This record gives sequence, structure tokens and C-alpha cells, in this order.
Amino acid sequence: MYALVWVHPGVFFSSSRPMDRVWHFRNMAYSKQVWFYGLLPWYLGKVDMARLAEPYYWRIFGQMLAQPQPVLATGLAMLALGVFLEVASFNAIGEAAILYGCKFGVEIEWVDSKFPYTWTNHPQHIGVALVYGSLLLFGWNIWLDMVRIVAWWCALYGFQTVVEGFLAQDEHEALKAKAAKAGKAR
Repeated sequence: MYALVWVHPGVFFSSSRPMDRVWHFRNMAYSKQVWFYGLLPWYLGKVDMARLAEPYYWRIFGQMLAQPQPVLATGLAMLALGVFLEVASFNAIGEAAILYGCKFGVEIEWVDSKFPYTWTNHPQHIGVALVYGSLLLFGWNIWLDMVRIVAWWCALYGFQTVVEGFLAQDEHEALKAKAAKAGKAR
């Protein structure tokens, strides 16, 4: 979905205004997360039959609490760092930029001087990888089953990072030049 927007943004809500396109895409992107976390307890019950006796949404917490304390603590630290990077990314560039507003015709300011973009070009993708990676630790006792789901999500985000990295250079250079020009004019 993200790569398709990046490469062919016209297939998504082309008759809507630019910001409306961002909000429509936002609803799709957030719905994907709701589906994932909504189905995660089902998946846990499918791979660990003991979880079926627990209430549906408690399965996630029951799974986490079944891990050795050092593993759980490491997973919680990864989760916290990942969420921190995602929130910091949103704060630095805004939701319209995070949700590919530049592809939908929204004027996006180039940001490379605000944390976490001073640290890396892809803080949100690293944050997502940490969040999904924490699932490996929360599923330590069902390691192989968790590797399947985490590898799938990390492969998708890794692919998107490559797509953005290779197919955005002209756009990035134009935005950087515009930002430098605006900086000199001040």
C-alpha cells in the first residue's frame, strides 16, 4: 500500500483535494494497524492453544507476562524506544508528511535539522521495526511463530524504506534546495 502510493499516488483518491487524500490514506493506514492488533490475540490463540482459555484481548498481556523478566524488560524497552521514535517523527514533520502528503500534492517542508531526523533519515521505519521486533521478545516462548509475523512486517517496512530511498532522491534534493533558498532569504 505504501509503496503503491509512493510510486503511483494517482491511484488513491485522485479526485479529492490534497489534504483530503492524506486523510483518506491515513484512515487506510490506521485501519491496517487496527486489523493487525485486533487479530493478534486470535493468532496467539492459534499458535499457543493454552491462550484460548484466556479472554480474547488479555491474550496479548498474558503472552507478555509469560516471558522471563529480563526478556520482558528488553521487549518493553524496545517497544518504548520504537514508540518514542515514531512519535518524535510525527512531531518533527507532521502527520501529512508521515502519510506521504508530498505524493498527494501537499506542500511539505524539508526537515533534516530536527530530532530524530538529525540522527537518521528513517526514524519512523526504525521505530516500527523496534515495535514489531519487541513482539519477538514478547513471544519468546513461541519464538518461531512470532518470527513469521515479525519477519513479514519488517520485510514490508524494509521494502518501503528501499523504495523511498531509491525513488525519492530527486524530490528530496528539490525540497532541500527550496529549504536552503528559504533559509538564505531570511
